[in-house]
Amino acid sequence: MKIAVFTDIHGNVPALKSILEDIKKNNIDRIICLGDVVGLGPKSKDCLDLIMDNNIEMVLGNNELNIIYGTQIDKSIEDEEKRHYDWIRESLNDNEMNFLKNCKCKIDENINGFKFLFEHFLLKDESEKLPFYSLDILKNGEINDIVANLDYDYIFVGHEHRDFNIDNGKVHLIDMGSSGCRHDNLTKYIILDINDNVNVEIKNIPFNRDELLNDLNEYDYPFRSFLSKIFFGVEF
Repeated sequence: MKIAVFTDIHGNVPALKSILEDIKKNNIDRIICLGDVVGLGPKSKDCLDLIMDNNIEMVLGNNELNIIYGTQIDKSIEDEEKRHYDWIRESLNDNEMNFLKNCKCKIDENINGFKFLFEHFLLKDESEKLPFYSLDILKNGEINDIVANLDYDYIFVGHEHRDFNIDNGKVHLIDMGSSGCRHDNLTKYIILDINDNVNVEIKNIPFNRDELLNDLNEYDYPFRSFLSKIFFGVEF
């Protein structure tokens, strides 16, 4: 079985298109998105429609949860960022909202004898509306203890836009970084080839950055100047 995995596309339509076009060349059986399709970039709605139109399996990221439940679930979000999420929510129709509400926070499967976990980031409390651990667990090293106590062979996460790996000999966790928040013209996704063993291939592919720049110029959305500079390397 071959599974394509990407994460954190964040409203970057040309990056998502490039990933989907490359996937077609690689005889992929399943496509899994680890969330944060919406937010930060100019075309959240269009990215979400591409996810739905291509029957991509998706787990929820914090950005989708902010759309579903409201930004009050995340006390770190301030006024201008709230307006950004309001703008996204107002752009989505009932079909798109229902799709999000039917997505879960993890995909947990046994494939060919290997235990896999796919989620946006490690889950701390699944009963919470914002169930993820803080990124502080990366800074203080707590993530190593958390991962050591999980009963999986492979864990795939996003959320932290810089890629990292943890391999303790028992569990292999891979964060591939953001597929959409790019300061260059490259995006990325992973191909898992699962047979008697598991091969993980990271694909770095070009996307049409000029199209992204045009989209950023065309859509003067809330919080655009800050988000564009930090997450896409574009100043207005």
